[in-house]
Amino acid sequence: MIHDPTLTRRRILLVANDNTFTHVYPDLAGVLAEQEQGDRFAGAVEFFDPEGQRLVPFFGPDWRMVELHPSGDAPDPVAVQVRLRAVVQHVAAYLHAHPDLAERAGMTVDEAVATLPRVGNGTLAEDLDELPWHVQTNKGGFVHNTLHAAGWAH
Repeated sequence: MIHDPTLTRRRILLVANDNTFTHVYPDLAGVLAEQEQGDRFAGAVEFFDPEGQRLVPFFGPDWRMVELHPSGDAPDPVAVQVRLRAVVQHVAAYLHAHPDLAERAGMTVDEAVATLPRVGNGTLAEDLDELPWHVQTNKGGFVHNTLHAAGWAH
């Protein structure tokens, strides 16, 4: 198993296994802090670095995640981008099915859909810049909150 100390300073992407949710964390400490806020990762999720390397979680005796390590798989940024496009498509469909979310934000559904990240047109690292970042003690903006509404709650 390879331990990568740079994960302590690199962005980390979380994607729900069913491609309904995603978040970007500034680094491993940001991922681990999620649990300290009382949010355990209650659904099936996968973690990736900005190059598309799958990261494997390790858990402590209380089943809280304590580390991420690069998997033995080759990085596959294109496959991760396909998944991110699926998340955005899922959220767009959710907005069409729940127009009240857009209306409460003072937008039409089309305007709300237009605010969703555009992913898959550049590198995976560039896509991470387009996605909402998880920020502790921040309720987030419209896209962040809509991801939570459309995806599973973690």
